[in-house]
Amino acid sequence: MTIISHREATSPHLAERALRSVSMLMALLTAAIGIALIGSPSAHADTRVVTVNTGAGNINVRAAATTQSQILRTIANRTRVSITCYVRGETFSGGPYRVSTNVWNRLDTGGYVTDAMLETGSNNPVVPLCSSSPASSTPGSAMGQTRAANTGAAGNCTWGAYNKWFNASGGRHYPALSGNAKDWANSARATGWTVVLDAQPRSMVVFQPGVQSADRTYGHVAWVDSTARRADGLYVTITEMNGAAGFNKWSTRTVKDVVGMSYILLP
Repeated sequence: MTIISHREATSPHLAERALRSVSMLMALLTAAIGIALIGSPSAHADTRVVTVNTGAGNINVRAAATTQSQILRTIANRTRVSITCYVRGETFSGGPYRVSTNVWNRLDTGGYVTDAMLETGSNNPVVPLCSSSPASSTPGSAMGQTRAANTGAAGNCTWGAYNKWFNASGGRHYPALSGNAKDWANSARATGWTVVLDAQPRSMVVFQPGVQSADRTYGHVAWVDSTARRADGLYVTITEMNGAAGFNKWSTRTVKDVVGMSYILLP
């Protein structure tokens, strides 16, 4: 009679349990990796993070690939930025590298910067060509839809903003906008005008209801005469109708650029 020890009799079960534990651990690790890959923030596959290098001062972010287009905002020297694609535009000469290039890089936050003032590690593009290239766009934006008459209600802010736009355009046109004042930013986008959140002169400012004393139902619009940077932020000087001075009266004031304000750019 062969006697099998307790150790020998149970060892196959121990091995089976160990194998099962390893299999379960591998499955858990695979699942965890899968979840990490799916749940991790996904930047565009072609996005490249580079450093602004102007030598000194800020770099201008433009609405199109030209130094004549509207300045959307500025970025401080040595800031890290993400670029997603490039276009061919105006040839820019200068910067710390003393190069001439017609490459303009689109930022992931919108707008274009010249390649001459970015540390990319190459004089050639390092991101793919943009699928749609606005390199030849007119300053500020492509011309949106226009109309020949001021359709704002006389004496109200909309009439006043239309009037200022018409005069600033050289008496050529009014933008084709619709809705109450608070709706004008969305209407402008829908009719082809450039709308930005960074304060710009030569633009209409749209105030959402309650913002900077705007009507709590209809909002408010005005014309931006100038902008100024102060220690606590950006300020805009505006000319408005039916504002602080009341119905059918012009007035001017300076307010801080805050959330709830957007800007329709006049080319």
